[in-house]
Amino acid sequence: PSPPRKPLWHNDTTVPYTLSTHIIDAAPFRTCPEFRPLEEESMVSYAEMNNLDPKARQKAAKENVGKMWEWRIQLDESRRAKGGLDVHERLLRRRKGLTLVFVHPIGCNKETWEPLIWSLLKSPAGRDVEEIWTWEAVDTGDSALLNEGKLNQMSDWYDSARDFLHFLLHYLPSQITSTTLPTHLPRVSTTEFQHRIDQGFSDSDSDSNRRRRRIIAIGHSFGGNVCARSCYTYPRLFSALVLADPGIVKRNHPTLKRTITFLAQFGFSRISSWKSRCKKSPFFAPWHPDAFTIYIESGLHSDPQTGEVHLKMHPVCEALANINAKETCEDMYEKLPRLDGGVYLKWVMPDPKKGGGIGGLPELSAELVRQRKGYTSSVNLPDAAHMIPMEKPDEMAREIADTIQVVFGTPARM
Repeated sequence: PSPPRKPLWHNDTTVPYTLSTHIIDAAPFRTCPEFRPLEEESMVSYAEMNNLDPKARQKAAKENVGKMWEWRIQLDESRRAKGGLDVHERLLRRRKGLTLVFVHPIGCNKETWEPLIWSLLKSPAGRDVEEIWTWEAVDTGDSALLNEGKLNQMSDWYDSARDFLHFLLHYLPSQITSTTLPTHLPRVSTTEFQHRIDQGFSDSDSDSNRRRRRIIAIGHSFGGNVCARSCYTYPRLFSALVLADPGIVKRNHPTLKRTITFLAQFGFSRISSWKSRCKKSPFFAPWHPDAFTIYIESGLHSDPQTGEVHLKMHPVCEALANINAKETCEDMYEKLPRLDGGVYLKWVMPDPKKGGGIGGLPELSAELVRQRKGYTSSVNLPDAAHMIPMEKPDEMAREIADTIQVVFGTPARM
């Protein structure tokens, strides 16, 4: 969907990792049906906002998000629907080590992890990371471009977790190898799939030369919920989780719906096309310069006919992704105490002085990190708000390095 590109560190000889992009099928059955009003109302209404002033855009966004809440409430049963395509990036080092898998927040494509990854790979702990995958949801980034015309569903976070597991169970290559992989990843064998269901990525008795994959999943916001839910379902696939202010909030807390509504209205009211990539929004002011640069380069695409620059994730899809957060945020909160005790869990949370994170209150974040007892730790990053990986990539990288040290005994000095 996008032309081949070089990573941020392509001139850094101390980071010998290659970059490749791959495509897989998403999970074939969806929990939400196709929904005609998305095309007939939401997309039409959004297009009509082009000539409105900011105040009128906000009013239109409020009205449309209100409709989305009504649709979500009415949606009480699902039917089978064809899945889309997911696009992922693979970073490979030619030596034995760990596998890291990153899952993005809503509105941020897979490439926005690169400043953090670069910082991590330059560290002593990074030298033991052999392979990295950056996963992307069907409605985000290059995946959204490939699925254009198919995103007419009330996308559900449950489906996103199923898509992530679909990748790990069916498509993650059986062995870490320096061999170039095809763009369209093939499925693993039925035998391998069943082995992963039963034993995770443990060594197979039938292949004594095969080395075990050790996976750390790193998720932010929506991505944190996806990682936690996937680990809850198939804990044997994971050695550790690193969750940055994840989308996991106590049930019926009054701040949750307000936060979701605000984010949905913000998403719906976004301008989706510009004459150039140069105009900067105040929203990105706290971001690390490298994170903003890579977002501008890879989160937007140019229309070859008009020359205009467009968001890869449509604002209507961004609004829907937020509207569908409530039940999955609350449900995962209740599952946390039962998360497998053998998986190390590292919470990376915002500075309490910066608004308290996705829950809206510092005390909610403090309560969240206590829900899973035992093999866990937490940290609040000074001066960080919700967008931790994009605002503080170096500091977040240190927490991942610390996780590698705790789980695998690798020095974490950075």
